[in-house]
Amino acid sequence: MEVNEKIIKGIKKNDRKVILRLYDSTFSLLMSVAFRYHNQREEQMEIVNSTFMKVIDKIDTYEVGTNFYGWVKRIAHHTVIDHFRSHKKYKELFTYDVDDSDYYLEPSTKDDHNFSQEEQIEYVLSHLPPATRLSFNLFAIDGYSYKEIAEQLDVGYETVKWHVKEARKRLKNLLKEDTLEIEK
Repeated sequence: MEVNEKIIKGIKKNDRKVILRLYDSTFSLLMSVAFRYHNQREEQMEIVNSTFMKVIDKIDTYEVGTNFYGWVKRIAHHTVIDHFRSHKKYKELFTYDVDDSDYYLEPSTKDDHNFSQEEQIEYVLSHLPPATRLSFNLFAIDGYSYKEIAEQLDVGYETVKWHVKEARKRLKNLLKEDTLEIEK
């Protein structure tokens, strides 16, 4: 869907058909962002809907002719961060004393080789501690710098680096285990 002046006017007039078409056209993008950051469907839908409401509210700030979906994705990332911040004890999540037993992954089996490498990575990411997952996704997938992440989450630069390093270590171990299984 191309967002032009006509679409923007329809949104401003609260035209439900236009808004529903826009929701349908942005849903998969918003869901993919929410899926990377949250395991639970309820939280994913909260991110999708909150983001979409912000898109509607801020439609005046969108510049026609620029990448609409990039603009929406940026709002989605900010919504994820806001959602994470609103978590009552989010600062406690950013500690170095992560209890790995809560996020232990079962060793891979031969049956696991039916999954693509991307699906295996998504599986590992979905089992990371929340702060590690958030930091890694913002850095490695969404392209934010350590400094930008630290500022947005109001945590230390080194803390963000540690979480990204921890996520990489876990991904590397999974890939190493998978390679060993294939070689057997």
